[in-house]
Amino acid sequence: MRITRITALAAGALLWASLAPLAAQEAAQGEAKGFSFRVDQFVLSYMNSDTDTNSAKFSEYRDLEDGVTGMLRLSGESADGERYLDFNADNIAYDDARYTFGYGVVGRYSFDVDYNLIVHNFGNDARMLFNRTGGGRYEIADATQTALQNAATANRSLLTFAFLNNLLAPYIANATRVDVGLQRDRLRVRADLGKMAAFNWGVEYFREERDGTRPFGATFGFNNITELPEPIDYTTQDTEVSGEWNGEKAGLRFGYRMSTFKNGIPTVYWDNPFRITNSTDASAYQAPGTSSVAGAAIGFADLAPDNKSDQLFLTGRAKFGTWFLNGSAATVTMKQDDALLPYTLNNSIVGINFNGSTFDPTNAANLPARNADNKVDVTNLTAQAGTDIGENFDLTFRYRYYDYDNTSKRIEFPGYVRYHGVWEDIARVNVPYSYTRDDISGEFGWNIGTKSRLALSYGLQTWDRKYREVESSDEDVLRVTFDTRPFDKLTLRARWENGDRTIDGYDVEASEATFLHPEGVTLPEALRRFDEAERSYDDYNLQAQWFATDSWNATFGVTGRDEDYDESELGLVSDDIFQYNAEIAYVPSDALSFYLFGQWADRQTFMISRQSGATPSTRELDNWEVDFDESTATLGLGFTSTFAERWTADVSLRRSDSNGDADFTAFAGGLPLGTRPAAQDFANYEDNELTAAMAKLGFKINDRFNLGLGYLWEDYTLDSFISQDLQFYLPGALLLNGNNGSYEGSVLYFDVGMRF
Repeated sequence: MRITRITALAAGALLWASLAPLAAQEAAQGEAKGFSFRVDQFVLSYMNSDTDTNSAKFSEYRDLEDGVTGMLRLSGESADGERYLDFNADNIAYDDARYTFGYGVVGRYSFDVDYNLIVHNFGNDARMLFNRTGGGRYEIADATQTALQNAATANRSLLTFAFLNNLLAPYIANATRVDVGLQRDRLRVRADLGKMAAFNWGVEYFREERDGTRPFGATFGFNNITELPEPIDYTTQDTEVSGEWNGEKAGLRFGYRMSTFKNGIPTVYWDNPFRITNSTDASAYQAPGTSSVAGAAIGFADLAPDNKSDQLFLTGRAKFGTWFLNGSAATVTMKQDDALLPYTLNNSIVGINFNGSTFDPTNAANLPARNADNKVDVTNLTAQAGTDIGENFDLTFRYRYYDYDNTSKRIEFPGYVRYHGVWEDIARVNVPYSYTRDDISGEFGWNIGTKSRLALSYGLQTWDRKYREVESSDEDVLRVTFDTRPFDKLTLRARWENGDRTIDGYDVEASEATFLHPEGVTLPEALRRFDEAERSYDDYNLQAQWFATDSWNATFGVTGRDEDYDESELGLVSDDIFQYNAEIAYVPSDALSFYLFGQWADRQTFMISRQSGATPSTRELDNWEVDFDESTATLGLGFTSTFAERWTADVSLRRSDSNGDADFTAFAGGLPLGTRPAAQDFANYEDNELTAAMAKLGFKINDRFNLGLGYLWEDYTLDSFISQDLQFYLPGALLLNGNNGSYEGSVLYFDVGMRF
């Protein structure tokens, strides 16, 4: 990832170099035009960071490596104020740097460049038995594979976790150490011509290169899961050409946008830690274990495919008397024709055709199709019309139509290979899911006097789906809003919304759509997916803002949403969110400001499901329930001050505390085993605490130079059952186990600033 610093420096140099010809050109044109430059701010910073652990959380979205960085604000303009130039640079030469450049003539044209670097670290000091020998190839030394295969084969009856843990321990101790993280480099270039004219054009180009790794779950079966650093080499490009016409009572914007995505590493391959030779048997997907030690020597998975989309869009506005009309239309075509991978790389497996003939499943030529041939057409239409009715009333209508038409070719497969280990003679077919959504609403508003407004609206949202459990659903939405200013220094806003979704029936057998010959539903018939199930909800929001004096102001807000799935016997039953926030600010002068804020949020979710075997259970005794309770409290304060004429101080403190509980309930006598033990609760369901303090002291030497000394301190504690007692090998799983947990870290930095 450090190579991106060279990229950042090069980008900065190129942007800076672009200023020189412009400056020379302006100078050559003579002093009459008087184009002048100024450095509004140039800061050189030395940063030194320290942390007690090597947790990636400390630098998850930022670059805190020791070194020198800088910040630059450069601007220029002509004497008549018509032409301008801006160049900004932040975190110069670091992995989270950003560079922007703008030049233009007011009312005629503009040219803007934005180069933004974004870092995302997932985990440090991860371990893996593999070496990355190519773009998407992870290999284990042949000697290691051979030794582990021989040990598993010779001790098949002893393949418990304890045995395998002891077997792998010396290899893990000497495993490769890796840091897992991504770097995104984003470039945006835009040019606008005739910005203030009645007709203008714009061209925009966007490019993002994403490189690095992220956690990826690879597997050879239930007892042989391997977590890998998924190799990422993405390039996304968007190009847009648009035109805009603006009239006194109407306007129009139209254009074309093309987007392409390229994956430089389309497939990842990884060795089987417990197999160096291919083999198969009916239970290979359970290896290594007492039931089987068979399987493939190499596994593989298809990663994000290359794809392309084309979009035509049109937006417009018009006014007819007291009526206004706004609308938009867009059509998008998305295509993906990735080459399909063979069924397996395990050459000990024999594939079986629909007619009973056999074939080699490692040869992609034996697939029913060589390419995906996927295509989706999207149509998006919106319209809004409204008018005033007299002086105190108004009426508004809104409509949206969204159609996701998946015309991808359906491909029928005679079977598949389960976890690279065994051929399953079960015919499957891909399912091109499609849907259409319609939203229509009307709003009636009433201006009550000069300081209040009441609005009532009703909307209907309709879904039509293909290949889902619910073919059609309708949701009625009623909303009431009230805004008022009872006196000049107090503003109140309130909103309440109620929704009620109904469905035309629930087809639990829709989950069998991927089977060419459905084998029977294995889900309980009473189970409902929450995005399709019948529900009702209440959503509310209350905000108040009070400007007590010219120096004091305060805000307070309460929001909440209660969702009830009363008709769902199994699945999500309720999901309730409540939160409030408050902030006080005191700004008596330009030399002093103070703020204090707090927020508290609570979410409670209740779910019911049912334990079943191969045949869905119909007994309520087999139900289990879980009640999630998640709360987060945040408190912060800060102040800035100028004192003794040349000194400035900036101090802030922030505290965040999240707690989550998962309370499970199971019933005696239920499955499994008929005498179910007590359910296991999780008192540490994503519990974390963060305390952060920042202080900066500045000294102004003169009008051109200043000094700064800053300190950042953070203390983060993670207590989660997800990461509790994790190690590099758990029953059936080899984990990267990167460090992304608790830390205490600090950053000390020294600034030298100047302007000229």
